[in-house]
Amino acid sequence: MSTSRDAHVEEILTTARTLRSQLGTDFHEQLVEAVYATAARITDRAVIKPGEKARLTLDRTIDRLVTSRLWGFPIMFLLFAVMFWLTISGANVPSAMIAWLLIDTIYPLLREGAAAIGLPWWLWGLVIDGMYLGTAWVLSVMLPPMA
Repeated sequence: MSTSRDAHVEEILTTARTLRSQLGTDFHEQLVEAVYATAARITDRAVIKPGEKARLTLDRTIDRLVTSRLWGFPIMFLLFAVMFWLTISGANVPSAMIAWLLIDTIYPLLREGAAAIGLPWWLWGLVIDGMYLGTAWVLSVMLPPMA
């Protein structure tokens, strides 16, 4: 068993030596040169040298507009207003749906079920009118704006 393993290891080493000789001696050097060439190409596009005019790209144009002294605050307030409007108006539809399900549909069924099985008034008042209805109101009002 040891000889077959040794033969397999020797075969792998021979293949590695063959591949290394095919790569040549300057493979590492070529790899490093390629990395540096790529880095130089990236820095040429990204860095603005003194005396050189800045290239106008879409991201730089948006950045200059949004961070300008004239337009920065109005754009920020406009975005805040849109988010506030979405939170208030946009949450009404899911809130109404959750309220319809939990309060208009399930709540009467729970009260009728509690009365049908003969629960004492104070127990279904505590559990259904208190715990369930309070949780249902909080979920229907608070969950959509938070989501």
